[in-house]
Amino acid sequence: MAEDDLPKRLQPRMTRGGFRTQFVLWSIMAVLQLARLVGSLVVGTAWDLGDYLSLAMLILAAGYLVYLLHVRRHDGRFWQEEEALREEEWDRRGRAL
Repeated sequence: MAEDDLPKRLQPRMTRGGFRTQFVLWSIMAVLQLARLVGSLVVGTAWDLGDYLSLAMLILAAGYLVYLLHVRRHDGRFWQEEEALREEEWDRRGRAL
């Protein structure tokens, strides 16, 4: 019964490092799509399929970045607990040597 009351992780397999990697990659994709769209707006050419796909990818990247921030807010406590356990393990092994 007590286990049911504990909050569940949103992404059980995502670690802090995995979050950072995904956040950096999605941020780079969002910036590149934004640069492409701004470039096409500055030039003033008519939009083609590539511009619309860039807009769709920009919206997708922004949405996923918001989701990642939500995961970070929700799962940050679990990551801190895992890091504390990892540090205790390193300290224990260090003393054993």
